[in-house]
Amino acid sequence: MMPTEGCNLTTTPGGRKEHDVLKTISLGGFAAILLLGTAHAAALGDLRSHRAVYDVEMIESSERSGIGAMNGRIVYEISGSVCDGFAVRFRFLTNVQAGRRSLINDQRATVYESAEGDSFEFVSQGYLNGQKETEVKGSAERTAKGLEVTLEDPEEKIVELDDAMFQTQHTAALIDAARDGETVLEARVFDGSDNGDVLNKTTSFIGKERLERDAQPGEPDDIAEMLSSKPSWPVSVSYFSDDDEDQAGERLPTFRTSFLMLEDGVSRDLIMRFDDYELRGALIDLEYLPETLCEASN
Repeated sequence: MMPTEGCNLTTTPGGRKEHDVLKTISLGGFAAILLLGTAHAAALGDLRSHRAVYDVEMIESSERSGIGAMNGRIVYEISGSVCDGFAVRFRFLTNVQAGRRSLINDQRATVYESAEGDSFEFVSQGYLNGQKETEVKGSAERTAKGLEVTLEDPEEKIVELDDAMFQTQHTAALIDAARDGETVLEARVFDGSDNGDVLNKTTSFIGKERLERDAQPGEPDDIAEMLSSKPSWPVSVSYFSDDDEDQAGERLPTFRTSFLMLEDGVSRDLIMRFDDYELRGALIDLEYLPETLCEASN
């Protein structure tokens, strides 16, 4: 990453933690890791293809962050079915005021998860002021021992990891847990973040089901009206580096988020908490996409 005056990009958008925003929206299911595959078929079948747009603004920052202001936009799209698998496309564009500099940060990611939940393809790119800074590309296959990750970028290598949920499995597991009235769930998750060679541990807390009829902060009234009859759950999630598992003492999360989760996979009122600053994402546009119907088996 480029060095900046008064702004360390390893702890501001454009570093690893902004990639974690992908996890904020796809958010997923934090169930016990042994509950994989068909265990969550019910919730997978209820996920709806959609495109969601969020306006992002900084609501808090520490002096240490070096960030004077930040705003931007997230576009998140999920499509697919339990028959064909699920594809997720994500873009997060931010304008960061850091000291005397204005930084335009552009994070993009595309992933595909097979219908069986046994393979996962991912590519992510990071641009700073129009120049590509990072690219991560690879795939993961589920094996008898865990996950085998084959990386093409930033370097070619094969990595063996423990078993973990992929992204859409993660989402479905959390929805199932909420429906069952569970309040605390934990899981290891693989989503291709960092350099595509690590797992993240997650701990989530789920509140009581409710109908949220009022617009959330920053939401237009038509969004609130569209979603007013859909049940939702307040959810907060903490992400931990799996590398810290053997360290003594209390581990601190690398990233925390809270949001309202709908049972069709849509998220509202995103709060994203990083070490030195906090962002809010307001759902300003939502389009449900045509569904892919499963072909009847002979």
